[in-house]
Amino acid sequence: MRKRFGMLSLVFLFTMMISGCSTSDNTNTNTNSNHPQQHASVASDYDSENQSIDSSLQTDKKLLPATIVKNVDGDTVVIKLNGREEKVRMLCVDTPETHHPRLGVQPFGPEASAYTKKILPVGKKVQIETGIGDGRDKYGRLLAYIYVDGKMFNEMLLEKGLARVAYIYAPNTKYVDQFYAIQKKAQKKGIGIWSIENYAEEDGYHEEVVKGSLGQPSTKSTDSKSTSSGSNYYKNNPSDDKETNLNCKGKIKGNANSHIYHVPDGAYYDTVKDNIVWFCSEQDAEQAGYRKSKR
Repeated sequence: MRKRFGMLSLVFLFTMMISGCSTSDNTNTNTNSNHPQQHASVASDYDSENQSIDSSLQTDKKLLPATIVKNVDGDTVVIKLNGREEKVRMLCVDTPETHHPRLGVQPFGPEASAYTKKILPVGKKVQIETGIGDGRDKYGRLLAYIYVDGKMFNEMLLEKGLARVAYIYAPNTKYVDQFYAIQKKAQKKGIGIWSIENYAEEDGYHEEVVKGSLGQPSTKSTDSKSTSSGSNYYKNNPSDDKETNLNCKGKIKGNANSHIYHVPDGAYYDTVKDNIVWFCSEQDAEQAGYRKSKR
């Protein structure tokens, strides 16, 4: 009897040991299952910290005093900074060319250059916010935002429709959203480079649109020529609202000045209000020498 009781005790202890291991395994399993949540929490804290850092970078500006020494073109100037001369290329904006060896003088290039010379004349005191990273482009020019009388000049060029948002490279994306917002307003107003449809695009400026490669530019408007550049690019004349081929009205809308046509759901369809030629189909428009709007 005593021997049987001893055996039962051993069985009972063995069972408890097995149960204990099982409990331990379950505990480990539950602990392991919580690891992803712990990692997620750490990642969340890390992201929040980084967002705070990024936020502080967005608001902190280290502005360096400088003086304009020379105007090069619309988006490039020479300044005196810390006792030495630096050629500065304005960050994230691009004005049409005026001295390019291959492109020559582009429409609205002289206007942009004249505006920069007016607002940033030689001797003007300005402030410079340099870019992040190397701070220079492949030509050795200092990349920066320029402030004049408390306002960023990069933004002023966009407001006037004399520059497009361009050359956006990390980490210099600090003001990109507001730059695009300013550009959008200029586009809606149709001022400067945006007064010529399809001229300013994401890949640059397209002179072929404004030089009448698909037809002679209109000479009806008194302002059809740029007084500063002499470029024969067209500007629609609001007083000339003649429409032709009215039997196709409401279908494909062509612009007689630019020789560009628009489909009903196109971005510029409703903005073209004069010098209209109607076509019944895109094929008709293309046969007449018109090119489809890119937007």
